[in-house]
Amino acid sequence: MARLLRSLQRFLGSPSPEVSITPLRPGPRVTRPRSINTDFSIFQEGDRVVLHTKQPTLTKPLKKGGKTNLRRGNLEHDRVIGSRAWDAVQTHKGPELRLSLPTLEEYVTLTPRHVTPIYSHDANLIVSLLDIHVNPPADGEKQVPIEILESGTGHGSLTLHLARALHAANTNPPPRPSASQIEYVTGRNRGPEESEASETSQEVSTENNQIQAQEDWDAWRSERGAIIHTVDVSSKFAKLAEQNVKGFRRGIYSGTVDFYVGAVEEWISAQVARRTKDSQALKPFLSYVMLDMPSAHERIPLVKDSIMRDGKLLVFAPSITQIGDCVRTIHGMNRPFVLERVVELGTGLTSGRNWDVRLTVKKSGSDPSTWESVTEGEEGTQGDEASESEAIANVEASVESPTLNPAYDEKNTVMVCRPKVGLRTMGGGFIGVWRRIEDHP
Repeated sequence: MARLLRSLQRFLGSPSPEVSITPLRPGPRVTRPRSINTDFSIFQEGDRVVLHTKQPTLTKPLKKGGKTNLRRGNLEHDRVIGSRAWDAVQTHKGPELRLSLPTLEEYVTLTPRHVTPIYSHDANLIVSLLDIHVNPPADGEKQVPIEILESGTGHGSLTLHLARALHAANTNPPPRPSASQIEYVTGRNRGPEESEASETSQEVSTENNQIQAQEDWDAWRSERGAIIHTVDVSSKFAKLAEQNVKGFRRGIYSGTVDFYVGAVEEWISAQVARRTKDSQALKPFLSYVMLDMPSAHERIPLVKDSIMRDGKLLVFAPSITQIGDCVRTIHGMNRPFVLERVVELGTGLTSGRNWDVRLTVKKSGSDPSTWESVTEGEEGTQGDEASESEAIANVEASVESPTLNPAYDEKNTVMVCRPKVGLRTMGGGFIGVWRRIEDHP
């Protein structure tokens, strides 16, 4: 290598005889064996397997001596452990079954739930709207971590899709501790069942190996390049979501996710207090915020100062009028965000259809033909092609200008909405995506 460099130096010519080229030597690199066996072609204990019957079935985690009950007989787990994907295995009483590792779509559909999950076709669209880009960590490089707040964990489906998108930003984790990693937000009292579970975990963690495992895990978490903070008011939902994330592909994405139980307002307050402890002003730390909760518009003022410039705010709501509430709230804050898109979720032709939600100003009473957009720089008026009832219920398809206009009279404004095409509205909800365009004071 040194001889090659000297030859190159003579060929190019050195600017000075004192200049020499020294080969770069990489710094020390910390390596550890993979804590997760990523050879998913062979089933091992703890895996969940899809049994391809007339109605596909997802087994419980495989366990030596365990079995999965079927409509006709049962399947012993010992016959599955060590088998390869798509092998045929004989049941105790009945036909042979084909085995496969669940895809993320199958896993979301077949896992138990306390709440309806965001199914994969919608979750993939949401992740695409966020336009996430991650850089794999380099030796000795310190990057600002990508931090996502998901308010409303629910089933954990969207959490898994987000974690898959961020997976490459984190290094190989150490073994995950056996105790639950759910954190309870300050100020919330735990119920009797939660207190008992916490004490049991604490007793287990007194063993030296568990203490060391927890210390290694916490040290690795502090160096992550991407983090999902998912918050839910229900400990029941949070516990099942943690199990669902840990149960998919041997928990390969679980290190990216931090689970919290409590109100998002309490979580934000706790984070602000912790992050401003050693500094006078809070530095925005969230690259993306997703609000999937009732009255999401009331939380926007609470989270806006934690979102970085050029960061994204995404609101998932079952009704287009709730997206309208968010538009009105942001207008009342002199619009630190610009509305990029409103997308309809669902199945069929309406899935992924774009909507545009805007406030308009009434110039002459109830005549909708005179209503103008609150935003400057728009051409045309609302209502030229629709009656007053259509104008109030629907939005004209266009993109809101990022130009800020502080002129806002709530008494003389109305919300108008219309889909981009004239098809009948059907689907499972609406997604509003805003981008922060202002620097923080």
